[in-house]
Amino acid sequence: MGPDPVAVWRDDVEPNLKQSGDYERIGGIRATTYQGREAADMEWTADVDGTRVRTFGRGFLLGDSRSFSLRWTTPAADWEDSANEETLRTVLKTFRPDSD
Repeated sequence: MGPDPVAVWRDDVEPNLKQSGDYERIGGIRATTYQGREAADMEWTADVDGTRVRTFGRGFLLGDSRSFSLRWTTPAADWEDSANEETLRTVLKTFRPDSD
C-alpha cells in the first residue's frame, strides 16, 4: 500500500476491476480527506448477476501499511434514490475504523 490513495485506486484496485470486462469508471479518481486522513473517491459501474450496478468507493490510509476501502453499491437505476443517497451519507459520517 503506497502513501497516495489516488495511486492505490489507479494502480492496485482499478486493474482488478477492469478484469470483469464490463467495468466502466465514472469520472476521475478524486483526492479528498476523510476523518482527517488522505483519501480518494472513485465511482464505477459493472454488471453483477445480470444487473447493472453503480459503486462509490472511498479508500483511505491509516498508516502502518493499513487502509480501508468503503464501497456502496446499488442498482444503477436506483443510484439517485433519496434513500440510497441518505444511507451513503450516513455510512460515510458514522464509519469508524477499528483501533487495532
